[in-house]
Amino acid sequence: MCTILIAWRCVVGAPLLIAANRDELLDRPTAPAGVLAAGPPRVAGGRDLLAGGTWMAVAADGRVTAVTNRHIGERDPSRRSRGELPLALLTAADAVAFLDGLDAAAYNPANVLLASPDVLVVRHLVADGDGPLWLGPGSHVLTTVDVDDSENPKAQRLGGLLRAAVEAVADPASALRRMEALLADHGPDGGRGPDAACVHLEGYGTRSSTSVLVDDDGGITYRVAEGTPCTTPFEDAGWLRYPGGRRSAAGR
Repeated sequence: MCTILIAWRCVVGAPLLIAANRDELLDRPTAPAGVLAAGPPRVAGGRDLLAGGTWMAVAADGRVTAVTNRHIGERDPSRRSRGELPLALLTAADAVAFLDGLDAAAYNPANVLLASPDVLVVRHLVADGDGPLWLGPGSHVLTTVDVDDSENPKAQRLGGLLRAAVEAVADPASALRRMEALLADHGPDGGRGPDAACVHLEGYGTRSSTSVLVDDDGGITYRVAEGTPCTTPFEDAGWLRYPGGRRSAAGR
């Protein structure tokens, strides 16, 4: 992912809402969202067919993990794939301890997210970086820089839009739809500038979008747009992949 919008414990009825865009080379082979691990818990997400990992994984127990690249220097092809981290986090015996113990030197720079109704943690996986950063209730923006970076125009602009989108909403479904709409934002340069959520560049851009809502009862809505969010509708797909699970209010 390159843009992740999070509303954590600030929307009545839903402790966790996430809306995210995946920005990538347009010719990089990719499989659409499907089952990544049978579980339990069952885990769903898209798959990168080049390196075999994923950019976001959603578990039937209400946990979400994701990774964004950080553009610091040249990519070192000898390092491990960052795409292995979302699924590794969900299968670790202690996800926070796993996140804390990651060797930043083993991966190219990244941001790693662990989110659930009870936990919201980000690790900035960079040389000389700190350990996991615990975030508080409210709205948060994670891109290719530090979470909620006060000096990054994109993070600050989207942060303001996100706060406005989730304030005084009538229900969690409305909040999720507003967050999805923000993923189609092209910024002041029509998707070709650094402030865009939905990116349109030569050979590179927003490939797909994902939204997740976990309600107070543990019901999960998992929606995917398998294309640019400015032109591709979101489809409510995830609950179909969770045998015995139920559809949450936002998916009805």
